[in-house]
Amino acid sequence: MKNISLTVKIWMALSLVSLLLYLVVIFIMPYLIRHFFTSTLMEPHTPPPPKNFSKQNIPPLNIRGLNFREFILLEDGTEIPSNVKDLYPKSLLRQIQQNALSQKADQQYYENMHSTYPIRYVIRKDTAYGHYLYRVTLLRISEEDKLVKTFLFNIMLIAGIALVMSLFASLFIARYLTRPLVQMKQHVKRIANRNWHEPLNIKQSDEIGQLASSIETMRQQLVKQDEAQQSMLQNISHELKTPVMVIRSYAQAIQDGVYPKGDLPGSIQVIDEEGARLEKLIKQLLYLTRLDYLAAQSPVQTKIQLDKLVEKIFERLYLQRPELTYKLDLQAAIIEGDEEILRVMVENLLENHINHAVSCIKISLGIDSDKTEAVLNFWNDGSNIEPNIFSQIFQPFQKGHEGKYGLGLTIAHRIVKMYRGQITLQNEQNGVSTIVRLSLTTRA
Repeated sequence: MKNISLTVKIWMALSLVSLLLYLVVIFIMPYLIRHFFTSTLMEPHTPPPPKNFSKQNIPPLNIRGLNFREFILLEDGTEIPSNVKDLYPKSLLRQIQQNALSQKADQQYYENMHSTYPIRYVIRKDTAYGHYLYRVTLLRISEEDKLVKTFLFNIMLIAGIALVMSLFASLFIARYLTRPLVQMKQHVKRIANRNWHEPLNIKQSDEIGQLASSIETMRQQLVKQDEAQQSMLQNISHELKTPVMVIRSYAQAIQDGVYPKGDLPGSIQVIDEEGARLEKLIKQLLYLTRLDYLAAQSPVQTKIQLDKLVEKIFERLYLQRPELTYKLDLQAAIIEGDEEILRVMVENLLENHINHAVSCIKISLGIDSDKTEAVLNFWNDGSNIEPNIFSQIFQPFQKGHEGKYGLGLTIAHRIVKMYRGQITLQNEQNGVSTIVRLSLTTRA
């Protein structure tokens, strides 16, 4: 069954239900018909007018389209009309008389199935002029069987036609139900082949529609991710090309005896600076790839004194611009995480503020009022960030009016999200601040 298509499975399920209904009708219908004859016999009905009894045959009764026979039996054994003895076997009449005289109920149902004249009959007991009389209503089994066979044949014929029609209807319903699934299957195949620019249009509000909506959301995210990847590749190509071109041009000039910076040491210094820039960019790109791998793994969880980590990184990086004024206010805080990864986050944020500061940098570490999060704040007195790039500030190589922010903020943002924290940049009256919130383990 696993290799059978969903259309065939649905069709088989609906067909099986139809077949079961057909079998139920076939097996139950004979019982219902027998019950119909029995209940009809037991129903009280109006006797024929007295004038009919003078004729030399038993008058038929038409009840629900069935022809019954009826006669009256007196206490002394007299039958009315008198030719009843000529129409029914004596043994049957004797049995009817015995049942009538011994009957206690007002009416009772009997069957005679063992004689050569099988018959069903009902005896109703009445009184007239202080004497009992018995009305006997009879239906021959042969007549009943003939009617049953005819009726069952018609029922089976109609049910068979309905079964065949239901098979085709089931096939139509199965194809109708699986059509959007087939459409989604083809669409997912196109997405797998990176052909994801055609939208999936299935306008349904049921579970299939919800699945289609999820696939369409996935397609849109893949399109955005592909566009971001293409943009990042273009930016990376440009960022790598610039220092490589500078290094090659300076090297070629020195080889030709020309010093672009006026002397050999100055020209070599430019080559060294561009090489360092190229090295830093490559390291950041490799670390972004490493973060993508680490995000899919279980992160290392060790207790880290965040205040000590920030202080250690500050002592190493503040010498990049020793002319700045630095103010530190670090409270003790312990979090869980990978020290190496958190070190990269703090380094990138601090370097970003050092690069954009004018004269002062403030670093503070505290604990929120609920004592559940450590709040790390970097502030510098540099220029405000343009409002139109706030929503994309953590995208790779996002440009500001002073150049590109590079990959530092992107790496820091991914690390904070990996630890399910929050990071925000905001303009203040006299500068720019970066606020990081990380879950707190204990307070030292």
